[in-house]
Amino acid sequence: MLVHQTLRRTLLSAPRHLSTNAKMPPPLGERSSSSSLGSIGLIGGLFMSGYFMGTYIGVLPSYEALKQQLGLAEPTSAPYTGKLDVESKVFFDIGINGKPSGTIVFGLYDKVQPKTVANFVALCTGDRSVNGTALTYRNSRFHRIIPNFMIQGGDFTNGNGTGGLSIYGDRFADEDLSVPHAGAGTLSMANAGPNTNGSQFFICTAPTPWLDGKHTVFGRVLEGMDLVEKIEALGTRGGQPKAEVRILNCGLVETAHDQAAATTTPTVPEDVAMTERLEDLREIEAQLRANKATIDESMYTNMLHDITAEKLRVKKVLKELKQRK
Repeated sequence: MLVHQTLRRTLLSAPRHLSTNAKMPPPLGERSSSSSLGSIGLIGGLFMSGYFMGTYIGVLPSYEALKQQLGLAEPTSAPYTGKLDVESKVFFDIGINGKPSGTIVFGLYDKVQPKTVANFVALCTGDRSVNGTALTYRNSRFHRIIPNFMIQGGDFTNGNGTGGLSIYGDRFADEDLSVPHAGAGTLSMANAGPNTNGSQFFICTAPTPWLDGKHTVFGRVLEGMDLVEKIEALGTRGGQPKAEVRILNCGLVETAHDQAAATTTPTVPEDVAMTERLEDLREIEAQLRANKATIDESMYTNMLHDITAEKLRVKKVLKELKQRK
């Protein structure tokens, strides 16, 4: 009962404008919240943030959403069954306190969220302007960073979460809200309510299922999740970064990183690749056998069968390759 009362007090604290609808970040000025890494991580993150003590500041998951995340209640919505094919790819070159620190590459869902993707791509390439203001993420900062929740940026006009512009003007409408926030690496639009998308975005660093249906998910991190986690570590409970994190450069992957990779990445011979594959399978099989007592019997049998079949296939390919030489 104590936990329930604490949850109720925290969720309904009027002065902080909290809501069980959990708008996120409501980042065009309001404060955001934090989440977790799986069930155990969720509880740990909420204890650290003060969630169970009534001291949590920000937008919270509803009690029902929390129970669903912990597996204590049935999901209230059907799983997403659409295709999320990546077409466009863009990159951020990141600087921390002025020092180049690496690159994040995003894959975008062009067909599912065409308008949102077009806006994000244009702000990455930076080839548009409005009334003399360049519409670009270049040199903009990540102004809100909350560990075990998300990192947020995209306010290239004010730099503090109160501004930003889209290529369509000030704000534009939500697109397909049925696409879920699928854990760490999810790329989604920040908003201040329905149909208030601008340029601000956030990258999830933990499961955030209570944001589903409220924010347009339009991509995911393909490369550089380690850098995302490094940035996340520079955050605070209230969201104020402990370091200056900026997007030093950005653009389409095809116009920069792919071309560089094409000239520097050697092709691995097929026999070498197949040999490495066979070694990997043997290592997996050894680990499987060593942990047999901890694995469901049916799953163990099926996995062992599949590994054995794949080993036979790889050996056959290697034999054929050897005969060709």
